Amino acid sequence: MAEKKLSILDHLDELRKRILYSVACIGIFSGVGFFFAKKTLDFIIQRSNLQATYFFSPIEAFTTHIKVALFLGILISFPFILYQSWAFIGPGLTQKEQKVSLSYLLSGVVLFIIGNLFGYFILIPYGLKFLLSFGSESVQPLMNISKYLSFIFWCLLGCGFLFQLPLFLFFLITVGILDIKTVTKHRPEAIVAILILCAVITPTGDFFTLLLISVPLLLLFELSILAARISKRTKHTPHH
Repeated sequence: MAEKKLSILDHLDELRKRILYSVACIGIFSGVGFFFAKKTLDFIIQRSNLQATYFFSPIEAFTTHIKVALFLGILISFPFILYQSWAFIGPGLTQKEQKVSLSYLLSGVVLFIIGNLFGYFILIPYGLKFLLSFGSESVQPLMNISKYLSFIFWCLLGCGFLFQLPLFLFFLITVGILDIKTVTKHRPEAIVAILILCAVITPTGDFFTLLLISVPLLLLFELSILAARISKRTKHTPHH
């Protein structure tokens, strides 16, 4: 009992250490990111084809720079945070499982980057164009910098995390927690669940933005099922 209690305490201590490493990494890169916040902000605003954005309180411009710095810190630290997650789970896995999980880790980083690129080059410009098209001569946008940045960051991070879903599904099928036949049978429910998740994560909730993010996710969903099928067949094919 004492050994079991010690083991739990060791695991909690290890978890605390990994969380502290991750927070420290975000803190360091956020500190560095603060010096690049102004350039990043100008780049984001120019990319959105806006003439200017506005702040409505004396401190808002300063807090905006902190937001940008924190966002840069999280963005750059994401691969390190994933690695810390793997480093916590890794020791309990066999050597073969460690190699497989490491490939998932690298795939997760790649999908996170693809999700961010999709958000930046497709979702944000086309989503904004659609939403701002509802303006008129008498209804002009006065873009508040805090709300605008919240929209941008939520889109980018949301896309980054949403693009992890197919990898998670592939993992569940590969390890046998989910069955391909069951997933295929309940495909309509899975599609509805993906659409609901997209609606929750995307900041606008309008149909056009939902369509933009859900179509590539549904394609990735189908690809993950196909990849799992190929993986299962490869495993069950007898080697000569």
